[in-house]
Amino acid sequence: MDIPLFPLPNLVLFPKIAVPLHIFEDRYKLMINGCIDQAEPFGLVLLRSGATEETEETIHQVGIAARITDIERLEDGRMNIMCEGETRFRISHFTQQTPFWKGTVQFFEEESARESFESLYKKVADLYRQIAVISSELSGSPQSELILPESETDLSYMIAYVLDIDAEDKQKMLEMRSTSERLQALVVHLTETVRSFEKQIAYKKVQTKVKGNGDLGKPGARN
Repeated sequence: MDIPLFPLPNLVLFPKIAVPLHIFEDRYKLMINGCIDQAEPFGLVLLRSGATEETEETIHQVGIAARITDIERLEDGRMNIMCEGETRFRISHFTQQTPFWKGTVQFFEEESARESFESLYKKVADLYRQIAVISSELSGSPQSELILPESETDLSYMIAYVLDIDAEDKQKMLEMRSTSERLQALVVHLTETVRSFEKQIAYKKVQTKVKGNGDLGKPGARN
C-alpha cells in the first residue's frame, strides 16, 4: 500500500495517541488536503537525529499511520489539525519525493502475548505515578488526577509518548512488537527519571535550608 509520508524531527507518535499539528508548508497543505478529500491517513515518520535534510537515509523506516480527526482552516491555506495514531508500518521503498514523500508500506501489529504482564504493568504505573508526585512537588503546583489505560499495551504506548526522553529512544520503543519488551524499557527510563527528580528535590531542600540559615556561610557575621 502507498501512503503519503510526513517526516518530522523530534516527534514519535504511537497508536491511539492524539497529537495536534500546524500545517504551513505548501507541500504539506497539498498532502493534508488530499488526505481529507480521500478520507485517508498519512504516515508520520521520524527524521534521524542530527539530520539536516530529508533523504531516504535520514528518514526512519518505521512509522505510524495517522488519521485526521479535526481540522481548523486558517489564512493562506494553513491548518491546525488533530490526528490520531493508528497502525504502525515499515517502509518497503519510497515511491515519490516531490512535492511530498510517498512510500509503499507494510503494516504490522503487536505480537500476541504469551504471558501475563500484570507485574510489569504495575511497576510501570507505580513509577509513573511517583514521577507525577515528585513533578508536582518540584513545580509547586497541585497534582492532577492520573487516569491510566487498563490495557498493558495501551499503557506502554501512552507513557512512551509522554515521557521526556530522546526521540531516538522513543523510536526504538515504537519499533518494538512486544508489549513486555516495551514495558521493560519503560521501567529503565522511568527509574532514571525518578532518580533525576529525587536529586532535584534533594538539591531544592538544601537550597531552602541554606536560605533559612541567614548568615550561614558568611565568615565574621554575627547574630
